[in-house]
Formats: sequence, C-alpha cells, structure tokens
Amino acid sequence: MLETILHWDTVVTLFLNGLRAPWLDPVMYWISNKFAWIPLYVFVLFLVVKKWKKKSIVLIILLVLAVTISDQSCNLLKKSTKRLRPSHNTELEHKIHLVKQPDGEFYRGGKYSFPSAHAANAMVFALFVFFFAGNRKTWVLFTIFFWAALLGYSRIYLGVHYWLDVEFGYLVGALSFTLVFGSYWLCRRKFD
Repeated sequence: MLETILHWDTVVTLFLNGLRAPWLDPVMYWISNKFAWIPLYVFVLFLVVKKWKKKSIVLIILLVLAVTISDQSCNLLKKSTKRLRPSHNTELEHKIHLVKQPDGEFYRGGKYSFPSAHAANAMVFALFVFFFAGNRKTWVLFTIFFWAALLGYSRIYLGVHYWLDVEFGYLVGALSFTLVFGSYWLCRRKFD
C-alpha cells in the first residue's frame, strides 16, 4: 500500500514538475524565496494592528508561535522520516527539472523533504489572514489561499518537494494554527 502511494506521489510530482517554461524558472525561484514575501507579511501585520489595536500584540505573538510550531514540527518529521528530496533522489536525477540559482548552481534544498515547511508556514499565514486580517471579502480569501497554493507548487516546480510533501505541509500548518489559536480561544472562554 505504501509503495503504491509513493509511486503515485512520484508520478504526480514528475507531472507537476514537468509543467515548466524557461521564463517560469526565475519566477518560481523568487516565489519560493521566503524573503520575497516580507512586504506581504508587513502589510498583513499593518492590517491586523489597524483592526485589532492593542489585541493585535497577542495575535501576532500567537502567529509567531503557530509558525514556530509548524516549522519545527516539519523539521522533526523530516529528520525522523528521512525522505530524500526529489532533487537528491538518484532514481529521479534524469527525470526531475531543477532550477538554477542566481549563482549558476542548481537549487536542491536540504537533504530531506517530508513535509514541506514552506507549505506548512504558508497555510498558517493564510489561515491567520482569513481569521484576523480584515474583512472576509471573497477576493481576499481567494488571493491568500491562491498564494499558499502557488508557494506550495513552487516547491514542486523547483524539484525540492514531492506533491504529498506539500499536502502534508498544509496539514501540519492547519493543525499548528488550530492548536495555537484554538487553545487561546478555549482559555479565553474559560477565564472570561
């Protein structure tokens, strides 16, 4: 059963990784760069402070805690599962498309891939925007979840994650967000 799942995960990954164009390589590399999104993070934090005033301090601390739990959970899972990234899998070296970095070297990421911390942290942030960063206009929700999906896809496009790495990353992010913000909500209800 596990072999079948991993086989189809590889098939889907190779298909998604194969949807490429030369002009997309630098775009996907940029999308995957966590520092490229700092203006978005600052803008969302501005919206949260504007809407929640003094309560925003607690919300931002909870966001940082949720991202930390999400990120470190992914790192622990990577070390325990030890699933090689597609970019480090010798069976895929002639099938996977890798993207060159600005220095000319191919981007390969770290050694292990399961689950994707990029996807997990993107999901935490998307859920945070959904619940706390302003009104729930359809276009805002579509945009933030499209952003999370695009960020996850960029990891597959770059050849550093399998499809299921990204999907489980989203799950880890959703669980981390729920754990932190759900616990806070329950505590507030109990003590209010």
